[in-house]
Amino acid sequence: MSFLLACVAGVVIYGTIRLLHLASSSSAPELKYKDGSFFASQILKMCSILTKPYIPTKVWGKSGHLQTIVYGKLGRIKSPFPKGKRYFIKLEDGATLTYDVFEPISPHLRGDYTIVISPGIANSSETAYICTFVHYAQENGYRVVVQNHLGAVLSIELSSSRMFTYGHTDELKIIVEDIEKLYPDSQFLAVGFSMGGNIVTKYLGEDNSHQHKFICGMSICQGYDIQKAFPLLLEWSHLRRMYVYFMTSYQKFLLRHHYHTVLSEDVKSKHELDEDKIFAATSLAELDQSYTIKRWGYKSLDEYYEACSSCNYINNITIPMFLLNARDDPLVPQPLLKCATQYAETHENCILMITKHGGHLGFFEGGYITPDTITWLDRAIIEFANAAVTITQAKKNLINGVQIS
Repeated sequence: MSFLLACVAGVVIYGTIRLLHLASSSSAPELKYKDGSFFASQILKMCSILTKPYIPTKVWGKSGHLQTIVYGKLGRIKSPFPKGKRYFIKLEDGATLTYDVFEPISPHLRGDYTIVISPGIANSSETAYICTFVHYAQENGYRVVVQNHLGAVLSIELSSSRMFTYGHTDELKIIVEDIEKLYPDSQFLAVGFSMGGNIVTKYLGEDNSHQHKFICGMSICQGYDIQKAFPLLLEWSHLRRMYVYFMTSYQKFLLRHHYHTVLSEDVKSKHELDEDKIFAATSLAELDQSYTIKRWGYKSLDEYYEACSSCNYINNITIPMFLLNARDDPLVPQPLLKCATQYAETHENCILMITKHGGHLGFFEGGYITPDTITWLDRAIIEFANAAVTITQAKKNLINGVQIS
């Protein structure tokens, strides 16, 4: 009996080690950039976090699934909830766009800087990981503006029959134009998380004039090519199909929450929407087929996904860019990084950073079980932002014949 118990204990221990990837060592991130890039050399000198190993929370942090699940369910540990000012903009089609502005807690040492955030799918300024990053950015002297995706804030009633999409950039464009008027002396940095990374990248690349407003862009854990992503997301590898099921369920929850606006009898008749098919969807692709493309007037899923994918626009971006993905991200399979890799290796002002661990928007660090409040991801973004600000200021001072300290 003792031998049997020993065998069972051995199997449990082995299974735990495999499940939590405890035998996996931490390593320095993989960096992709153009050979001989002066920009990359300067960034790497200023950002030590980009060259040092990312060390996750010890007991469970090396599991991409647990990183993703903890982020998805808990958001952040002891997350602060900063108070900002909410702005409302009525759009031509009747939709009401909202964004929140959070002023810096202390002034930035180099001037007035504003970080513009586009959150992940169905997220807003009230989402825990956004709150934590906002507070950390405020402490570092940045004003932060957060886009609230249409329909994502449950307390705000939709005033038109449409919700957010994966890649339409009209709302972000209007927000940027509005904050330019509010803060004409500020310089802007763009940050997009997951779906928001796709939106930010597409926004910067689809019109060169958009880049003139920003000193840099940062894209965190996006999938770049939606057309290639969705077939991969239907696979059971790395439990992607399961994640998509829960994401689809939440999308349907939002549709039900805003039912009388987005699925009224007039809307269903106008766009030929079949309510039964919409709520029977078990994947985002099925939901897009039965609802999104009909609501937006696309002829096919391929047409819609091509229109939304940032991969079709990223090569037009010339301002400094920081792209970050994790190898163990269950929602962004490695083939999707091809687009980002090609861009980073052929453009002067870009660094693509691929970590071994981190999951999808997790990147928890510190402690054995309970991680630090501020994540490695929060620190990496601010460190890159500070470096981009320093480089930009140095260029201006060089032109003016002033030396920057």
